[in-house]
Amino acid sequence: MTVSTTGNKPNNNSIDRYRRPVIYIFLGIAGMLLVWQVLSMIFSPVIVASPVATFKALWHLVQDGKLWSQFGYSLARLLIGLAGGAAIGITLAILAGLYPRLRSFLEPMRWGIMTVPVIIISVLAMLWFGMGSIQVVWVTAVITIPTNYVNTLEGMLAIDARIIEMSHVFKVPTGLRLTQIYLPGIGSSVMAGLTLASGIGVRASILAEFIGARNGIGHNLFLSWTFLDTPSLFAWIIITFALLGLVEFGILKPMRDRLMRWKRIV
Repeated sequence: MTVSTTGNKPNNNSIDRYRRPVIYIFLGIAGMLLVWQVLSMIFSPVIVASPVATFKALWHLVQDGKLWSQFGYSLARLLIGLAGGAAIGITLAILAGLYPRLRSFLEPMRWGIMTVPVIIISVLAMLWFGMGSIQVVWVTAVITIPTNYVNTLEGMLAIDARIIEMSHVFKVPTGLRLTQIYLPGIGSSVMAGLTLASGIGVRASILAEFIGARNGIGHNLFLSWTFLDTPSLFAWIIITFALLGLVEFGILKPMRDRLMRWKRIV
């Protein structure tokens, strides 16, 4: 009888499966940098800053300390706006899933918010709240409500009606029904909505800062554009990517991982 000695050895196929996506991610980044460099050689530096000039400007922002305070303003506004949009959108979606009449009542509002351009919502916010953090938070919250609402509602409607009916027949308590049926059923949809809303929220908050704030990433994008400081403009664009990355991988991904573990437990 032959005794296998490979039981404690790592599976090479498994390791390769995890390495391969990382390799392609780096290849994708390298490809973007290459295209960026070629474009900077074709067009004027006023139009497209080179990667070297951009990273020099980024390093200057890090050194003088301006980056961290401006990043903090934008991050705080974004998180407050996303939290408000999520709270309203998810709550309304749960109620709409339970009450079809309310769902029909909310449909025109949902269509209206999804149709109106962000720039118009930002201008209205400036008229109502003036320039500053309030209008940025308000724009971010309003523009992300429909995404959270639609995704959560889809999760509610996807729950098997027979399970819900059975819970009523056996008089399952509301709290238990919420934790054992509804929340596990809509968890993935809620996280998908939050992920999409974070990307939409970053664009909305930066635009609102661009036209109606006195600090933050969007305001500095406006200043760089005004003074034709293209390297700084591209540097702030990279910082915008970092803002979304922090929200998605620093906040939403841990939430998603925790939710998946909780679903397996229940």
